[in-house]
Amino acid sequence: MKRTLALLLSVVLTVAAALPVMAYDHVQTAPETASSAADPGAGAPLSASSGASAAAGSETTGEPAPDAPASAGPEDAATSSDVNVLTANSIHNTALVADNTADTLHFENLRKALEKYNYTVLSLQGQMKDISNTTTADVWDMIVPLGQMKSGVSEAKNSVPINTPLWTALYTEEALLSSQIGALQAQRDSMNDSTESAKNSLNDAINQIVKGAETLYIAIVTMEDGLDAMNRGLETLDRAVAITEKRQELGMASAYDVESIHHQRSQLQSQIDSLKFQISSNKVTLEGMCGMELSGSVKLAALPIPTQADLDAVSYDKMLSTAMDRNVDVANAQISYSTKDSGANKNALSGAKNTFAAKFKVVCITIPENSRLVTAAQETVDFQQRTFDIAAKKYELGMLSHEEYLSAKSNLDSAQDDLKSAQRNLFSAYRAYVNATQYGLV
Repeated sequence: MKRTLALLLSVVLTVAAALPVMAYDHVQTAPETASSAADPGAGAPLSASSGASAAAGSETTGEPAPDAPASAGPEDAATSSDVNVLTANSIHNTALVADNTADTLHFENLRKALEKYNYTVLSLQGQMKDISNTTTADVWDMIVPLGQMKSGVSEAKNSVPINTPLWTALYTEEALLSSQIGALQAQRDSMNDSTESAKNSLNDAINQIVKGAETLYIAIVTMEDGLDAMNRGLETLDRAVAITEKRQELGMASAYDVESIHHQRSQLQSQIDSLKFQISSNKVTLEGMCGMELSGSVKLAALPIPTQADLDAVSYDKMLSTAMDRNVDVANAQISYSTKDSGANKNALSGAKNTFAAKFKVVCITIPENSRLVTAAQETVDFQQRTFDIAAKKYELGMLSHEEYLSAKSNLDSAQDDLKSAQRNLFSAYRAYVNATQYGLV
């Protein structure tokens, strides 16, 4: 027991002696940084060095430094132009160096890009490693010397006669050390459970970031497809404007009719400009998440439509258990229940499982419905394609007007837009299934 107290006392004294030195080092950091910033030859920003030079000049001439700078002469202007000062006019030109130099993003590689370039994801990964490496290490460092002390006490106890005062003292010391080791091991096991729970939460945070980037990717693709449809609508209105103006010349339309059609065109143009802004701003967000240049012009590759084999493999019954084990709420509830099998923990675990099962069921039954809608949209496209082919042939033979030809083309374009929308919905539904089965996200 005395050896244990002596060991603990030496540790306390060592830490107490180290604290003043650590505090002195911490306090000295600021003056060193300040002095280096004031020294132009120490690699400090030019703006800081220019301020220091101005102050030095004031002291040399005996004149106080003015509150506001006087108008600079030619030499002063040349000097001040070299100073790298951030102003409102220079914000647009202050570009960050992009880690990711790619100009195109592919949905399939989105997770890899985030894991490599996204600093939030990298930070979360680092926290997971820190938790794994350091959380239980300190407790283990306490267990090891106590175990060595217990072994020494056991050897000494076995070398003396039984039931003697020395043997009794050694036996008591051995029991005390065993109790301390047991308590530390229990604490270490509890910390292991807490560590696993924390790692689950951090890993889920990474998966949520990836899921958010995937959702943003799909949203941008949707907006870009919508922009194409709106541009076609603008072309239709342009033709309508020309026709209405011609009718006005012939006395078949009023000035109000012309004004009305121009107003419609202006409204649509405003909506197009607004959509372009939304696309650009959302692309900037996605570029920032992937460590790319913040230009708002990154190209997004087409979404990978799932194959029929992928859709046929979707199964609620086969994948429920696997997906549930990867869900963070279920996993952490299981850890709590394993640590303490109380009624509250049991109910929390059952609730987490039931909630996940219900959400996963919805994910699974959504896929066949979206697949059916894709089939229906494809049939409509096929029909409109045949209708347009007939209209095009009649137009070539002079049996159909130009407006009727364009109307058939517009119907085909609308059907193709509906097909793209149905395919995107199917892809989103299937991606939700992938996220559920691989990462436990619902």
